[in-house]
Amino acid sequence: MSNPFSDIRLIVFDLDGTLVNSQFDLLDAVNYALGKLDKNPIEQEQIAGMLGGGIRQLISLALGQNTEPAFSKAFQLFKQHYSKHFANKTKPYPGVPETLAALSSYKKAVLSNKAHPFTVQIIRKTGLEKHFELVLGAQPDKYALKPSPEGLRYILQELNISSRQALMVGDSTHDIEAAKALNMKTCAVTYGYRPADLLKRAKPDVLIKQMQDLRELLLHSK
Repeated sequence: MSNPFSDIRLIVFDLDGTLVNSQFDLLDAVNYALGKLDKNPIEQEQIAGMLGGGIRQLISLALGQNTEPAFSKAFQLFKQHYSKHFANKTKPYPGVPETLAALSSYKKAVLSNKAHPFTVQIIRKTGLEKHFELVLGAQPDKYALKPSPEGLRYILQELNISSRQALMVGDSTHDIEAAKALNMKTCAVTYGYRPADLLKRAKPDVLIKQMQDLRELLLHSK
């Protein structure tokens, strides 16, 4: 039986919860905004479940109700803080730099629902930039956020790769759904912001417990 990953030429990675653990800087920025609005802070154990849908969704969930002008004010306060402190505590997960280096024969890209400038700056600040042909965050004027497949389709076209030769690696059902819509292979990581049971229900092709497992999965498929 042929290995389902033997034809992979491109790996697309999610950012938050997959390549880097960014929840602590995000938590600090959210609570800065909430504090300025005299609202109760959110707890560390709450933040992970609020991530994956972009900053606007995060702010909305943190506020508890999406009302104007509170939302606009919170959004601006969040950006004010996060723009200065987005990489204070954000670090690559264990094994990420080593695995990316080991997979040098593959084309690699990043697709995040985080705002594009922050996505690019975090990849650069964490020293991961050299591993990627393309780094993309949220750019609504070009493509819709995941779970829409538009961002993945954009990457495939830019890098001239067939969807059947591409693999999406992420920690969210959004990543899996977007990739499945294009018949891409899917790999869910269970060390990120979503529990394994939730990810299993989205039926990824494979689940991994640590980034190093991706290296074994792909290099043993050749």
